[in-house]
Amino acid sequence: MPVENLWPPPPDSAARTVYVSLDTWHAMIAFPQSEEMTVNSTHQEEHQFPQLPSSLGHLLPFIRNQRFEEWGYAERAWYLEGRWGLTGVMRALFWPTEGVVEVGWYDQVWANRTPQPPSDLFIFHLSEEGYQRLRHHLDATIADRNFVTAFGTSLFYPAKRSYHVLHTCHQYAAYALREAGLPLSPFWTFSRTSFAWQLHRAVQIAEKHPTATPSNELQ
Repeated sequence: MPVENLWPPPPDSAARTVYVSLDTWHAMIAFPQSEEMTVNSTHQEEHQFPQLPSSLGHLLPFIRNQRFEEWGYAERAWYLEGRWGLTGVMRALFWPTEGVVEVGWYDQVWANRTPQPPSDLFIFHLSEEGYQRLRHHLDATIADRNFVTAFGTSLFYPAKRSYHVLHTCHQYAAYALREAGLPLSPFWTFSRTSFAWQLHRAVQIAEKHPTATPSNELQ
């Protein structure tokens, strides 16, 4: 069930936006940067780019022009080291291995740029408290602020929790969104299908509780 007084936000309150992308294998959570700039206009760099290391400061002008800040989770050996195949599948699912947290900045959300369709995009409005709880939870999933590697405008950090069948990118996203008050069960988020079903159900609940819609919502 939704967390009362946390989600959905009351109709007369300010709403924050979050986008959840699902493709064939992966889940990502994105935040519109224009909304961050509006809310934190007096402290943009401190609030908007806390994950950007000083060594990559030269990327700041480019990153600032991207529409979304996006978070995801993956197994390090599979996603960064190319250790694929049947043994890779068995390792990733049935043996706890090192996970990585991805923080990236892009002009389109993952659902619109994934190379592994089909994809679905879910848009949720959060209360300010729910939004801050979500951001705090995501920040807390990073074990070390020294990033492992950078691909384009994505940075990969060591994750606090191991990757395995009960903690994949789907459970990672479900835990985070549950912090914002959404009625999601990480235990039942064991596949794309089960996660999508829960997200569709959350959308239906939200439709029964109208909230203020931010003017910058993705069209």
